[in-house]
This record gives sequence, structure tokens and C-alpha cells, in this order.
Amino acid sequence: MSVSQIFLVLAVGLASLAQILLKHGMTRTVESRVGHAWLRPLREPLVLAGMGTQVVLTCLWLVVLSHIDVSLAFPVLALSYGVVVAYSAFSMGEAVGKRRWCGVALIVVGVGVLAYAA
Repeated sequence: MSVSQIFLVLAVGLASLAQILLKHGMTRTVESRVGHAWLRPLREPLVLAGMGTQVVLTCLWLVVLSHIDVSLAFPVLALSYGVVVAYSAFSMGEAVGKRRWCGVALIVVGVGVLAYAA
């Protein structure tokens, strides 16, 4: 596995982590009634961590795009959808129905087809 491919896998992980951090942070923000509603997220450490993760992801993404075709890299980044849905279902207790799982399966199959063709 090349360094650029490792960075692409890391980007999938960071994209997933950012969404998970933002979700947990916003859940805590909604539960807190302190301060102005539009400023609350900016005071929540998990939201700030999610935003910081997005910044790191963007920097890493620029490196990935300098070495891998965007026609392959961007669809691979979509694997983060599956990671987030799985985390939501198994760690957060969200109800994920059959149709949503089918959608995730289609994404994974689609990325597999693109990767195989590359």
C-alpha cells in the first residue's frame, strides 16, 4: 500500500471521526440551555474537536488529491458514510432500517467497483 493510499484511508477515518464528534457535541449542546443558542456549539469541546478534525482532514485531502485521481479518491471518501452509519447504529443506538443498510451496501459496492477498475 502506497503512502497516498494510506492517507486516503486515514481521510476516511478522519471524515468519520469529525461527523461523530460533531454529533456528540451537538447532542450535548442541545441538552445545555446555557447562553445564546447560536453560540452554544462554539463553546462545546466536542464540536470544536469535530471542527478541528475537519481542518486536519482538509489539509490531508489536499495531499491525497495531489497524488490520486479525484475520480477515485472522492468516491472512496464516501466509505465514511458506512462507518458513520455503523457507529450510529451500534454505539449510539440509532435505529437504522433495512433501506439505509442497503444504501450503505450500495456505496461500498460502488467504491469496490471503482477501486477494482483503477
